[in-house]
Amino acid sequence: MPPSLIAKLSELLRNPGFPDRLAEELTSWDDSDHVYLRIEATVCHDPGQDTSDKPLLLGVADLHRGDARVITSDVVSSSNRSENGDESGSTSGTDRAPLTPQSIDTSDDGHHPSKRRKTVGGLRPSKPASWGKTRRESQAGAVEADSVAEDEEQVGLSVRQFQSEPRFPQRSRPESKEPVVPPMQPTSAEKFISGIWRQLHSPIQLSLSFPYQEPEIDIRTGVSGQVFAVINKLCSKYYNQNQSSRALEMIVQAYWVESYEARVASICLENPEFSKTEARMAALKEACKVLGWREKDLRNRMAIWRGYKEIKDAGGWASLIFASTGVYRFCKYRVGFDEGLTTRLRSMADAIEVAADTLHPNWRDLLQVIGQGGSPRYHGHPHEWVIMPSGPAVPLASTYEHLDLPGGFQFQFIDECVIDRNVFGDADPRVVPLDDPDICQVCKERQSDDPKLNRCSCFPTWFGSPRYPVPVQLFHTTNGKNNGVIARSNFDRGTIIGEFVGLVTRGIQGMDVMVAGSEDNPYQIFQGQMGNFTRFINHSCRANSQFQKFVWRGRERVVVVSRGITAGSEITVDYSDRYWVRLGKKCLCGEACCRFR
Repeated sequence: MPPSLIAKLSELLRNPGFPDRLAEELTSWDDSDHVYLRIEATVCHDPGQDTSDKPLLLGVADLHRGDARVITSDVVSSSNRSENGDESGSTSGTDRAPLTPQSIDTSDDGHHPSKRRKTVGGLRPSKPASWGKTRRESQAGAVEADSVAEDEEQVGLSVRQFQSEPRFPQRSRPESKEPVVPPMQPTSAEKFISGIWRQLHSPIQLSLSFPYQEPEIDIRTGVSGQVFAVINKLCSKYYNQNQSSRALEMIVQAYWVESYEARVASICLENPEFSKTEARMAALKEACKVLGWREKDLRNRMAIWRGYKEIKDAGGWASLIFASTGVYRFCKYRVGFDEGLTTRLRSMADAIEVAADTLHPNWRDLLQVIGQGGSPRYHGHPHEWVIMPSGPAVPLASTYEHLDLPGGFQFQFIDECVIDRNVFGDADPRVVPLDDPDICQVCKERQSDDPKLNRCSCFPTWFGSPRYPVPVQLFHTTNGKNNGVIARSNFDRGTIIGEFVGLVTRGIQGMDVMVAGSEDNPYQIFQGQMGNFTRFINHSCRANSQFQKFVWRGRERVVVVSRGITAGSEITVDYSDRYWVRLGKKCLCGEACCRFR
């Protein structure tokens, strides 16, 4: 046996008796045997510690007569494969091949455990449905149109684009580890204006009278379902009364400031010798005598009341009445009045009045307390009026007079899709065959229109919960797109804006429709004569929302999902390439990335 390797090991480990003990061990082996020396090591704190259960393989030496060398892991693996008759070999115990940097598979398809990632949400463009694929890779690597062209030839359609992946995460996954610039926080003025729109689109009911009515049952007899329902109704009733009382208080106090200034001017006329300051003092004393307050207390309150009047003068009475509960503090400290509040309120005064008149028709009754009540200026559905860049809002039909349509522009606002019975009879083509139609295909939870029974939270503001008016309005654009939809509140990424509803039919050609369903059972949603505000959402090559499929209680719905929209922004979607090619229209989005310029 060549002694070079053994001698080096003995010298390195200072173990001169090792060669003799190895030679003694080898006497029991047959000369024809192929013998190896496995060299292992262990890590320990104490040299005498027994850690044989955790060996580290350093290598394998070939002790065959006439040869002595260190065997690499590849050679050992090859030997194991040849001896075991397959590629797997033996991997149990200490028979595994030594781990080397070359033996570690770092490719994506390796068999080592992948690094665990934290699961976060993110609204991502989804893969189209199998029947709605628009492109495929050719053998030469180019992209060409596929079966959609055949579908269009069959039905002669111009379709809008929507994503159908059943995932609706709420947050986006970070693209890199670079520091992210924190988002800008809203100013006090923005919070105040946001509170106005939030109150306008809430179910609050304002009333001038507050009749007391004894509960029908004894609410002291326990907390049964019936008693709890009565208490809930009482809570809602007196909350609305409190909101009405607060609004009445602000109305009277804002009007008091007007009356006070008018009284000061009157005193100056009656007493020409009085200075402006003396006239104010005289008016304050008259007020304190009636109110029973000290002059200092009245002065402190006047500072807040003046804030009420400034809000009313800029945005109208509706902006003051529907201000959020923080208006008192806002006017007391005046932290947002220097942020262009009055200018912004003045620019949206008509829009606020449209929402107030159409969503809360009785709000003007509160003004009777100061003798200024009257009938609403705007009637009907809130989206039957278009907010103009300057001047009062105009009826929706008047903005389409240039089309010269027979009978004028006719459009009916609906909340749910209407099935074309002439085409589908009593069947609903939106029905999706499922084992249990009440189980959500996304979260696997129970779906129900009853909020007490519903467990699906994919779109909690739209399905399975009380639905409030959507904080959007129609406005007249200045870039030639006629009308558009403006957001009056923020829509977080992944939240629903509204459902694309209209006439569910089939066979319409050469007109703007939404195609949904399956390859075997397609259908169209046509919004030419009926629908909701989604009919007026404009196209953009850099859209801030998207069309998405969602199955609710066994029926397919097409919803508009936000990609992150801030209040005051126009809501846009991508109509898809085929929309523009089929109808031959011109894109007016004005984006630098526009695909159709």
